[in-house]
Amino acid sequence: MLWSLLFITLIGRSTHQDRGCSPGWETIKLDDKVAFQSSVYTASGVKYTADRALDGDNTTCSDTLNGHISWWTVDLLGLYEISCITIYNINQFNIDLRGARILIGNSSERNAADTTECTRISTTTKGENKTFNCKNGPKWGRYVTVYKNTSGLVILCEVTMKGRNKEPFKLIKENKTWADALYHCREEHMDLVSILDKETQGWVGLEAQKADTPFVWLGLLYSCTLDLWFWVDDHCVGFDQWAPDETRTADCSMSAAMNTSGNHLWYKKSVYDKYNFICAE
Repeated sequence: MLWSLLFITLIGRSTHQDRGCSPGWETIKLDDKVAFQSSVYTASGVKYTADRALDGDNTTCSDTLNGHISWWTVDLLGLYEISCITIYNINQFNIDLRGARILIGNSSERNAADTTECTRISTTTKGENKTFNCKNGPKWGRYVTVYKNTSGLVILCEVTMKGRNKEPFKLIKENKTWADALYHCREEHMDLVSILDKETQGWVGLEAQKADTPFVWLGLLYSCTLDLWFWVDDHCVGFDQWAPDETRTADCSMSAAMNTSGNHLWYKKSVYDKYNFICAE
């Protein structure tokens, strides 16, 4: 009976946090990514910056100052589906990540509306690798954050993760009218891009920021006969990211374009303007 209870107890402690990562996921290359943190601890002239957690060396650590809220974030510079995150820390007395949350999303702002919680750390990370799988399956996003909103600091000696890059859209760096862009996408790819949800908006925004024009064409066209906007793949407009000063009414020769900087909002533009454009693959 005692052994049975012990076995049940051990099984109960085996959570999504301490299982290894599911097979079939690729290790994401992180040494060329950008990391930043809430503050930087400095000692003996050494700055314990965020990038030290991505350098492949377990003996060099990133370290924030002690505060009520501390965090570390890596910008993956692309959209990834993340399966698991592994954290290694040296065995040091002031390392305690228990209660910290691992957040994944498309905003560098912690707790933003488009950031989701992968998991909450409830175990020590001292002196060993600990793998944290996302609750309820992989999460997707551009930013991965270790966020601690209780008093303390965030120390990370090495962070690795597994997932896969998601690139369902392609920026075409050619300046074309809206109709010519549509024709090109349908001939060479699938269609001019439609944005039906927040996830797709994030993907398209990443492509848009690579453009060399101030806007990129989207597959959103205004019908003055029906007095409505519609996507070229026949979807209705549910989700939208119109700029605050843009009205929904437009002229007959108007289509939608996304600005290539800032929050990647949508603007009405003449179909005769010439911009880069984004195709669905």
